[in-house]
Amino acid sequence: MEYRLRVCLKSTLLLATVIGLSAAFAQPSPTRSDSIVVFAPHPDDEVIGCAGIIMQALARGARVKVVDITSGDGFDAAAAGVTHKPVDQVGPDDFFALSRLRQTQSRNALEILGGKDDDLIILGYPDGDLGNLYNSADDKVIRQQFTKKNETYALIQKDYHTALHGKPAPYQRSSMLGDLFELLNTLQPTEIYVTDETDGHIDHRAAFWFVRDAAKQVGYKGTFYTYLVHGLPSWPFPAGVTPTLPFESRKVDGEVAPRGLPWPPPRRVPITPEQAQRKLKSIQAHNIPVVGMPDHQKEMEFFVKSEEVFWIPLARSQ
Repeated sequence: MEYRLRVCLKSTLLLATVIGLSAAFAQPSPTRSDSIVVFAPHPDDEVIGCAGIIMQALARGARVKVVDITSGDGFDAAAAGVTHKPVDQVGPDDFFALSRLRQTQSRNALEILGGKDDDLIILGYPDGDLGNLYNSADDKVIRQQFTKKNETYALIQKDYHTALHGKPAPYQRSSMLGDLFELLNTLQPTEIYVTDETDGHIDHRAAFWFVRDAAKQVGYKGTFYTYLVHGLPSWPFPAGVTPTLPFESRKVDGEVAPRGLPWPPPRRVPITPEQAQRKLKSIQAHNIPVVGMPDHQKEMEFFVKSEEVFWIPLARSQ
């Protein structure tokens, strides 16, 4: 009886072990925590394209970082509006005033979406010169024409390079790639968002090129999405703040807009009416007076729709 009991017990334990191992192999393998990085060429691009994504990620407990690549300090009409000067009379101090304001606005907008101060990273590279940086064959140091700066900076916190290395990085192609490589290697995001290569603004296209190259260098294996701000020949549709309507593609002067992108987009993320209202508030947090552009703020608010749309650039290149 005792022998038969021991055999039965061993068989039961063996069966339990087999079942346990089978169950373990049947479960999906553990993955990194959900981590999202949204790259904005200028302060405000992050909420125009990704406010809903940011809100939804924070709500489910994901780590979210917004990376302002520049501080928007190369916009002379905005510097004039902020400092109440004629456009042809603004100087470096006026662009620094604009820079401080736009950095502060990014922080405030992120707070509206549920983020914290340390969720904002400011690289501090030159607004208007990202294309020149990327295409710099000799890796020369660039001096921005408006601020006269030739190295990274931030005014409401330390810029990324200074915070990590104790000194700013020169405005060089290699410096920017190095910062992005280091940042991606440290954060290990599961999702990346950056402006699309077809965007009408050169800084937005260059932001894509830089982030794409850094992601390749770091061996990034997560998902890579792009969003569109300056679509050509015109964007977005329908016009106006329309939180109950999705984005549309339309013909403008016989050309389909947005140009160069598949429609419908491969990823459409619905946002609730409440999220749409918070997105609107986050865009309004970026309000700046722009000389000669009275509709600037209104056109930013046109991105409040019932969804946010994204593309997968690697799929387009296959």
